Amino acid sequence: MTHEFKEPHETIERQRDQVADLRKSRNGLGFLAGVLGVTTALFGYLGYNQYVQNQAFRMATENHYQRSFNELSTNVNNMELEMSRLMASNSTNQAVTGLTEVSRQATQASANMGQLPLATLLLSRTNQFVNTVGDFSQNLAERKVDANTSLTTEEQSKIRDLHKQTAFLRDELNKMGEQLTTRKLTWVDLQRQARMQEQKGSKQQTAWYDRLWNKVLFTVAGQETETQAPPVLANFQFVETELQKYSPVEYDGRYSEQIKITPRGLGSGQITQEQAVQIAQSWIGQPYLQGHQINVTGEGKAAIPSYGISVVAKDNPNQNKINMDISKTGGHVIYMLKDRPVGTPTITRDDAAAVARDYLARRGFNNFEVTTVEEYQNIAVVTVVPKEGNVSLYPDKVKVRVAMDDKEVIGYDGTAYLTFHHNRNLSQPTISRDDARKRVSSQVAVTGDKLVLLAKDNYQEILCWEFNATRENMNYLVYINAQNGREEKILRVETTNAGKFIF
Repeated sequence: MTHEFKEPHETIERQRDQVADLRKSRNGLGFLAGVLGVTTALFGYLGYNQYVQNQAFRMATENHYQRSFNELSTNVNNMELEMSRLMASNSTNQAVTGLTEVSRQATQASANMGQLPLATLLLSRTNQFVNTVGDFSQNLAERKVDANTSLTTEEQSKIRDLHKQTAFLRDELNKMGEQLTTRKLTWVDLQRQARMQEQKGSKQQTAWYDRLWNKVLFTVAGQETETQAPPVLANFQFVETELQKYSPVEYDGRYSEQIKITPRGLGSGQITQEQAVQIAQSWIGQPYLQGHQINVTGEGKAAIPSYGISVVAKDNPNQNKINMDISKTGGHVIYMLKDRPVGTPTITRDDAAAVARDYLARRGFNNFEVTTVEEYQNIAVVTVVPKEGNVSLYPDKVKVRVAMDDKEVIGYDGTAYLTFHHNRNLSQPTISRDDARKRVSSQVAVTGDKLVLLAKDNYQEILCWEFNATRENMNYLVYINAQNGREEKILRVETTNAGKFIF
């Protein structure tokens, strides 16, 4: 047996190398541990920072909801206070002042109600009531100014009825405020519950409401403890139900339940689905329909019952799709919309207006004038109204969407036209143009005028002289009633790079 002989210095060098390698390994492990430690700390910091930001956002959101609720309570309290004063008034001045303040507080209450996370789910009747009170008060204040009289016995009676409902709403809101203060339920939690129910679908949502409603009824009746249902939800549902028990106030305003809008431009006769398809084909035109498929997608049951129509390319059904609604009565196109991207504009808004007029004329809409052209994302929205003699019929407006890259009409909306258009046999104005012009403020300079038919908030139509007026680089439209000379409305006109806008 032989043994390999190694010099002592070689053995020592090898041991040194092994020690060095061990040190490198230890250093590497230490470095890796350090990196992991820093990374862990960094993620921990980022996670904590995200948590802090989420908590801050949650708190800001909760404060926003709580502030809106507190302001809503204050608005309703002020409404009740002013209405109680109205019941003791006996002068035009006090009536107008009180009614105007009630209207202002109601407008603010409606706005604050819209800021709450449950506005669309639980507050429809409450919001309707608040808007009714505001609109009724504003209309009554205008009549008191015109007649220069105090409140009549009948008007006082209506105010007493509305005051009773307002006092009930005030008391319930105050109770809710106390519950929010003493309990741990937050608006953010209620918002999350509402979103979860919306995502589960209508069937499950209905079941949830049924269960909640049963709990609410038992709670209100004193048969179960309030913990059976979130107290704020229970109170809102209670308010909604109780307000429905009151008789609606009778007046001729926008929120009056007595006003029913029946479309007047549909004509008569019912069409079939097959006829609806033919009407859509005729409207779109055969050249475009080449290589396309047209289908009935359903039936709409809105104010104008309709057939839904879709037109899609056979080789690419998801691109440049056209949707249409055809009225069941009369077979009219209610709206048409083509979904496609629009490139860089190559035409002006005036060009788009001419395209819209020509588009309507080829479909039997003659004697229309353009009122505004607004530009959104390379699309010109052209609003036109028909004329009866020399009177512009504003209620009967039609909107046409024109793609500004190639002049294609990609949208049409005739809803207003089909709702309001009819043979009116307009009477001649009692107030002449010159007399009406004298009733315009001397603080503005009149630059133009014409006769128009205007629709008030209650859909009552009035013949007016429309005056274009300017003052200090500001433009206005002033409307003077052509029958009694009353100043009906003043609108501000803003001209921007995107077109003319009326406020």
